[in-house]
Amino acid sequence: MKRLVYIFFILAVTLFFSCEEKMVKYGDSGKTIHLVVDQVLKVQLPGDASSGSDWRKMSYNDSVLMRKGKGNYMLGDGTSSDPGIYIFRFRAMAAGKSRLIMEYGDQRDSDEPATRKFELDIVVVEKQQKQESE
Repeated sequence: MKRLVYIFFILAVTLFFSCEEKMVKYGDSGKTIHLVVDQVLKVQLPGDASSGSDWRKMSYNDSVLMRKGKGNYMLGDGTSSDPGIYIFRFRAMAAGKSRLIMEYGDQRDSDEPATRKFELDIVVVEKQQKQESE
C-alpha cells in the first residue's frame, strides 16, 4: 500500500509541475519546493543595490541544482521598503534533495553577520517517461 501511495505521489508531482519556471519570493523562506528535472526555479529576493549589501554566500547541492548565470537586479515599484528585487535562477539537474541557503549582507565584508537569510528545501523528481502505445 505504501508503495502504491509513493508511486501516486511521484506521478502527481510530475503531472502537476511542467518545465515552466517556478517562482518563489522571500516570504517562501523555510518552505519545501518540488521541481521536475530541467525545471527552472526563479528566486526573487528584496534588496537595495546602492546600499553596499548583496545576496551573498549561496549554498546548495550542485549535483541537484545548477545556478543559471549571475543574479539580476530590478528597481522595485515603490510599494515596499526595499527599493529593488534581486532575481536568481537555478535549473534542477538531477533527482535528489538540496537545501538552498542565501544570506544578505555587506558584499565587501563576508565576515559581517548577515542581515537576512533565505532558505528552501528542494526536492527534484525525474520526468515521467512517455510510453509509446502501438
